[in-house]
Amino acid sequence: MCRMVGVVFRDRFPLGALTDLRHVAEVGRIPGEEQPGHRDGWGIASFRNGSPRYIGRSARPAFLDPSYDSALEDVQEVDGPNILIAHVRAASAGGATLPNTHPFVVDGIVLGHNGTVKDFNPETKRKPRGETDSERLAIVLAERYEANGDLRVALKSLILEDIAEHDFTATVLLASDGKTLFGYRDFARKDRAGYYALKIAKCDDYVALFQETFQGYKAEVADVKKGQLVSVGLGLSIKKEMLP
Repeated sequence: MCRMVGVVFRDRFPLGALTDLRHVAEVGRIPGEEQPGHRDGWGIASFRNGSPRYIGRSARPAFLDPSYDSALEDVQEVDGPNILIAHVRAASAGGATLPNTHPFVVDGIVLGHNGTVKDFNPETKRKPRGETDSERLAIVLAERYEANGDLRVALKSLILEDIAEHDFTATVLLASDGKTLFGYRDFARKDRAGYYALKIAKCDDYVALFQETFQGYKAEVADVKKGQLVSVGLGLSIKKEMLP
């Protein structure tokens, strides 16, 4: 169970998106849990010259970790147009360790995931470093992307051919190859639809896909529907499609 934000920005990254995520990591509620917060690590990834890189990553809680503040300083030096994905984790499978911390960077792609895909143990060329189904999703996606060079096609294949064959609590995904940010939302239990939300905010200089906010976004905000795949290009164009 996690919280994520993905942003496509023209010039400078809107830093409030990450200070907000840190607050969510501390006080955000989790269904069935008495203690609030997403405390089991955090990660921030972006792109340089088209290649993904970590700006910061830690197994500590974002709101207690001085390295999160250091990462915020580094984010301010990231030039646009660009794409950034950030994630704070509440572990459901695998401990609070660095190899289990999202988002995952595998070759040319970045993937963050909220939810659990049960018994997902595919045969892959690359071996996972951690214990999560989310990392294995990232590996499969990277191998599909390597095969066809089209992240949209690779992502749809992962969703419709792999995830669909398994039980899951939710499949809320943020993925990027540095050219497009993709968001996808699906969930199993209707009573947890609110927790597994994915929203899109279109601002003047950026578009954000996010799950939860305390600061709000001064823009038009819309829900990503269950089963909907959203893509945002570097020019801030938005496309939406329903997957079968």
